[in-house]
Amino acid sequence: MIEVKNLIKSFEGQEVLHDVSCLFEEGQNNLIIGQSGSGKTVLMKCVIGLIRPDSGEILYDGRDLVTMNGKDVKLLRREIGMLFQGSALFDSMTVEENVMFPLTMFSDDTLRNRVKRALFCLDRVGLKGAESKYPSEISGGMQKRVAIARAIALNPKYLFCDEPNSGLDPQTSIKIDELINDITKEYNITTVVNTHDMNSVLGIGDNIIFLNKGHKEWVGDKDTILNSENKELNNFVFASPLFKRIKSELDADEASLSLEK
Repeated sequence: MIEVKNLIKSFEGQEVLHDVSCLFEEGQNNLIIGQSGSGKTVLMKCVIGLIRPDSGEILYDGRDLVTMNGKDVKLLRREIGMLFQGSALFDSMTVEENVMFPLTMFSDDTLRNRVKRALFCLDRVGLKGAESKYPSEISGGMQKRVAIARAIALNPKYLFCDEPNSGLDPQTSIKIDELINDITKEYNITTVVNTHDMNSVLGIGDNIIFLNKGHKEWVGDKDTILNSENKELNNFVFASPLFKRIKSELDADEASLSLEK
């Protein structure tokens, strides 16, 4: 579990995060959502230590990242897996070498064991037999799977995913969501996903934090988000024509039930 307490962050005198507190639960898909400029990217960067907050606490199972020394931060990062928006694979490395990269950097295992772990992770994401290919030889969806395999190579306790479905078609996006969900449940990982994809929200949103202009506006899950009474959240959720239609159908059903009573 990761607990964020009273986080404040400003840039050039402008406060981007306003006293944000939230929980990212173990074994759950914790989604951060919000419009561009809402502060969700800054929040994630603070939580993983790329940006230092002005004040507040970031507790990894009770360990405060904000007050950690360099040695402890390095140890913590061995427990973290990261899935970057653009996959961030090394073009000059094979699929197997990409997955092995964090093992080579942070593990003392033998080469044989590192290879074995990399092949296991590739098999887990459905890419058995693709280990000798280069990123340019596989599809965008397969590249994302390689990135997931690399993110779980060190068997992390915490997994961060930055816009995991960016640039993917809807069908592939669903498969990536399902894979992230399966891995989260199977390994009981604290998974944090930064996304604007409402299909992901409704598909895997166990715990959803909605930010608006740097404020935490709403917390809930995929089963309650469509019935929220928060105006700002509704404006975000029902912005697309598809979800506007869903909203209209929900309102019609509610009106029908009221008449029956």
